Amino acid sequence: MTETTEPASAPAPLTAETDRPTLRLISWNLWFGGEKVHDGRHKQVDVLRSQEVDLLFLQECWGDAGGRLGRTLGMTVAQQSWDNAVLTTGAAQLVATDTAPYATAAIVRTRLGEVLAWSVHLAPQDYGPYRSAELPEGQDAVFAQDGEVARDQQAQRILAETDRLLAEHGEMPVIIAGDFNVPSPVDWDGDERPDVDWPATRRLIESGYTDAFRAVHPDPRLAPGRSWTQIHTLADEPRDRIDFIYVRGLSVLAADHLGGAADGEDAPDDQGFVEYGGVCRHIPDHEDNEFPSDHLAVRAVVA
Repeated sequence: MTETTEPASAPAPLTAETDRPTLRLISWNLWFGGEKVHDGRHKQVDVLRSQEVDLLFLQECWGDAGGRLGRTLGMTVAQQSWDNAVLTTGAAQLVATDTAPYATAAIVRTRLGEVLAWSVHLAPQDYGPYRSAELPEGQDAVFAQDGEVARDQQAQRILAETDRLLAEHGEMPVIIAGDFNVPSPVDWDGDERPDVDWPATRRLIESGYTDAFRAVHPDPRLAPGRSWTQIHTLADEPRDRIDFIYVRGLSVLAADHLGGAADGEDAPDDQGFVEYGGVCRHIPDHEDNEFPSDHLAVRAVVA
């Protein structure tokens, strides 16, 4: 077994000055379960052990990565299919939904009471920002792509299942977190990006959910929050905020992104970014990166 080491750059903790009980949340796409980086699974543990986390929302578990991390970290695991998992330091009840494989739901017992927690990974195909040159004028054509339609339908289904579960189990706060594979209309506001009303994320906003990162960092110019992908150059891939923690019935006290820095013009200039492990090496030289994913982790403190 490879021994774990300290990261090259220690992350700063989130701050949340309050006398109220809080929950610390992390949502993280593990990138093929950690297979793409040397010692990726050990590095995942290094990242997570450096954090205080009560609820962990994982995507791309690739089968057993969520269960393995749960055993290593001493957390309860709820997982409906191969992709998504909800991990908690308390008890969790996996609830059956018709959203596999793109979403897993669990009722978790926390110091704030019961919470309905979703880990989601919406459809990846037809990524809208690839056609940003056509926007906003061509947004109807972009939204008509199979992938955009699928993401919108999946978001609708998650919201409908949330309503059903709350009717069955009683009202409680809700957290929907994960890799949405779509930006947010609050970022695409006509300033640095075209004015585009991305359907899947718009549905959560209209349903009363708070975007944790934007609640703390409301200005996308000062905190663009480009959560994907630091391991590509901008010539190879666009970078955008597609990983979210949405909450309803909870107050957001702190939020940021954690991960490897991309380059001088990106994440280091983001007020909502905390560096872990230094600057990423870009593909194809990425395998020795200290931060073992192509997605930043989203962190939040709620009460």
